[in-house]
Amino acid sequence: MGSELARAVQRGEGGPTKIIGLFDEYAPGRNALAEELGRNQEPAPVEADTVAELIGLTGMQLIVECASQAAVTAHAEAVLTAGKSMLVMSSGALVSADFMRKVMSAAEASGASIYVPSGAVGGIDALRASKALLEEVTIVSTKKPIALSGAPGFAKWENVDITEPTVIFEGSAAEAVGLFPANVNVAATVSMAGIGPDATDVKIVADPDSPGNVHEIHAVGRAGKFSFRFENIPHETNPKTSFLAVLAAIETLRSISEPGIRIGT
Repeated sequence: MGSELARAVQRGEGGPTKIIGLFDEYAPGRNALAEELGRNQEPAPVEADTVAELIGLTGMQLIVECASQAAVTAHAEAVLTAGKSMLVMSSGALVSADFMRKVMSAAEASGASIYVPSGAVGGIDALRASKALLEEVTIVSTKKPIALSGAPGFAKWENVDITEPTVIFEGSAAEAVGLFPANVNVAATVSMAGIGPDATDVKIVADPDSPGNVHEIHAVGRAGKFSFRFENIPHETNPKTSFLAVLAAIETLRSISEPGIRIGT
């Protein structure tokens, strides 16, 4: 996802933004992306050897995380303390109340901001606007088994031939983010926009015939009943990520950097 966002920024799709530097623990991947970007940008982006070096680059204003919940947990506080804003893709890391308090405190002290794109769903604005009146929120995520492979919560299903829709998990968003760290950032974002991780119900279904990554959100409250369904095409470079999640991140970058009208934010 980081590579796709970087390419989009170079194409001008992220508004008046510029890639100053990049970091990836996997050096060959970092080298290849830096070389690719450098062919279309002068000066070329700096290859940082550490996150601390990335934070300290001259002109750096926003750090975009496209790595993992673990990366957010390890580095978000340092990024925000340094006064750099942060766009967080792995929103599941923010479900921890203790960690959220730490990063919010760091952001408030430095004046930095934390941005969380809507990801692979919509309706986040409606949930956020009505959250004080919501009584229940449920999200059902259906994916092909290959998209769930590798997740701790999918371990007992790894060698099972799943031939029909099969419920893999039912529980709260707070429980789901640890068991499916690469799959349920949508649930984390929905829960933070609405009634919170502990109160948001999550169901994960593995379906070999799923048309893509499908998310269904149902919310009930004193402001009404809301239902949203999204059938997302997986991104060609990462079946665990929906194409819409990449597009949402690009749009968030544009809204951060480009003055003018903002709809639904």
